Amino acid sequence: MPDRNDAPTLASAELDELRESDRILRALLDNAPVLISTKDLQGTVTMANRHFEIIDGYDAASFVGSNIFQLFPRDIAEPLWRNDRRAALEKRAIHEEEQVYHRDKTLHTYATVKFPLMDADGVVYATCAVSADITDARTARIDSVTDELTSLHNRRYYNVRFIEEQKRARRDQRTLTLLLADVDRFKEYNDTYGHPQGDKVLQAVADCMRQTFHRSGDLCFRIGGDEFACLFSSSGEEESLALAEQLRACMAGRQIPHTGNQPMQHVSLSLGLAFITPEVGLSQEEIYRLADQALYRAKHGGRNTVSR
Repeated sequence: MPDRNDAPTLASAELDELRESDRILRALLDNAPVLISTKDLQGTVTMANRHFEIIDGYDAASFVGSNIFQLFPRDIAEPLWRNDRRAALEKRAIHEEEQVYHRDKTLHTYATVKFPLMDADGVVYATCAVSADITDARTARIDSVTDELTSLHNRRYYNVRFIEEQKRARRDQRTLTLLLADVDRFKEYNDTYGHPQGDKVLQAVADCMRQTFHRSGDLCFRIGGDEFACLFSSSGEEESLALAEQLRACMAGRQIPHTGNQPMQHVSLSLGLAFITPEVGLSQEEIYRLADQALYRAKHGGRNTVSR
């Protein structure tokens, strides 16, 4: 059993250990290349590490102690605060992507984990956020699945998403539609008007696709050349056909001259649709073949039309 005279020595050793732990923690906070902060349940920042110096609106003298809605524009602050509230109310860590402006006024995306801080009785009194800048990685990821000319998704992304969307449609008991479209007599258009004008036609097709398929979950792709695809859920075949007709009409309505595309004499689209109902067990290749066959029928049925 320790002698009473050892008590001061033990207390001193414990204090030294606490001071060392505090120095290590402070060094981590000051040098970690991530944003680390805490907020109380009213949204007031109670701690922020030094890396916040990179953020637009940061002032070392006033950042801690200010409310999040005083520090950031409302469109930035609202999603940040919403995620803090979720972590506190659900009493669990949540993972989200959040955006803030840097001092150079560029918008950056952060991968953030937010988790509740609780007292000994399990009562939440604050939240902590740890955020890492993923802007460059996110941009690279988007570039890898985006068609440079049209800004639509590319074929690589189509291959990735098809199976996911088929599973989702089956789970939700909805019809998944694969729409294929290409520009009628596009080779003749390029031969007559030149490839720069041909690129503008492809961009116009992409614009019409975005106008038509703008619901959450609608996916549009440039498969290659003048071939495009849309993957979307609907209540049934009639709704899908109506959307395809909207796309056809949008492009025809642009009245882009194309003397080689008789009898229309303007740029037009042919479209083929394949329907994947929840009970269908066809492979991705088989479904694509069905849509391609429908597109073939549209081409040989006069063009500027929709076929199933």
